[in-house]
Amino acid sequence: MRTPCASPLSLPRRGTHRQRGVTLIEALLAFLVLAGGMLSMASLQLHLQAHADLSRQRSEAMRIAQEDIESMRAFAFLQAPAAASGATSYERIAAVTSSVEHLNGAAMNTVFQLTREINDSHSARLKTATVSVAWAARDGSPQRAVLDSVVAGENPGLAGALTLAPSLLTPASGYARSPGIPASAKSLGDGRSALKPGVAGTTAWVFDNLSAQVTQRCTELPGSLTTRQLSVSDLTQCRELRGRWVSGTVRFSNASPPNPEAANDIPLDVAISLAVTGVADAASPSCSTEALKTVQYLFADGVRREAVPLAAVPASVGVAEWNELGERYLVYQCVVPITGTEGRWSGRSSLVPLGWTLGTAARDRKVCRYVTDLDRSGAIDRNEEHPAAYTAVDGTLMQQNFLVIPGDQACPTGSAVRIDTRDVADATQSTTVQHQP
Repeated sequence: MRTPCASPLSLPRRGTHRQRGVTLIEALLAFLVLAGGMLSMASLQLHLQAHADLSRQRSEAMRIAQEDIESMRAFAFLQAPAAASGATSYERIAAVTSSVEHLNGAAMNTVFQLTREINDSHSARLKTATVSVAWAARDGSPQRAVLDSVVAGENPGLAGALTLAPSLLTPASGYARSPGIPASAKSLGDGRSALKPGVAGTTAWVFDNLSAQVTQRCTELPGSLTTRQLSVSDLTQCRELRGRWVSGTVRFSNASPPNPEAANDIPLDVAISLAVTGVADAASPSCSTEALKTVQYLFADGVRREAVPLAAVPASVGVAEWNELGERYLVYQCVVPITGTEGRWSGRSSLVPLGWTLGTAARDRKVCRYVTDLDRSGAIDRNEEHPAAYTAVDGTLMQQNFLVIPGDQACPTGSAVRIDTRDVADATQSTTVQHQP
């Protein structure tokens, strides 16, 4: 008897029960991988946010430190006037400790602690500043930014000199004042400088440190008082004025031919005449002269080299002996009072012989004028170049020098010369021309 064959569709499938739940497991594994990636991305995001926050805090700390340093440099005075209690000044720059919660009016996400340390023991005109800014990061870790800087005690008003056209003749100044003020003038510490021409003189001139303009004429000073010894308390008998300074030297050479490099013969008696012409806003000038010699001596602070009156002796400077260096010359100073609004003057300076004569004979004397073609224009056409006559002078004139030689000699040209103990380096630009007669 034949058994009927089972239908293929009714046969049981082998292994079907082993494949049940595989898809679910794969989904779970994929979810775990995705969750791990998401957690990693979240952790990375948190790290990036923390680093960005710390970077921002560091930038804010640096800005706080920089603004503090700039606030120190933005002083308005070297020494604040007594009446200006809230004025910023160089002398008031000191150590500071403070908390900073706002920057430029905006709140910050942490509190910064600013500490400023000042060291001015090495120089009265230089302060070393260390500004430290500390704070706690978002994770609580301590952070700190430090800036070191130097604040110079220079008169802030001199910054305005950057807007002025440079003068080719104006000497450099190592003082906190205009270079138009004579180097021998003493700073009074209140925005002014004073100069007392002549050891035996009783008059001193007061300059404004910013404009180099003469602002006062002070009289009745002791004849023994020097410029170096002047103080504000000495300047009690003063008259206000507006004036322009003119100064220079007169050297004498009796050699034949004259030697401008060794024009150190004993000066003759001479006066300076400054005739103001052409402009009506200048009054009569006031001029003085003094014969000097250069000496060198040992003092408590080292070797000094200075000009003293021709008849001076070592005891006059408090030493037992000195070396005379052979330089003898006459210095002159003139102040031209300005009465007009423009503050300009024009005129001509000349030497007035006292006990000798001007002329072209051997017994006479001839006056040569040192000139320098500063702008290389081929002409002496600037007031600083020492022309025969000045035109519309609106500032200080220094180094306006003369050379006196025998009347039958020609004024030397094309040679390097010494002017007021300074070497003129460019011989092609320095020469003399006849000025009188």
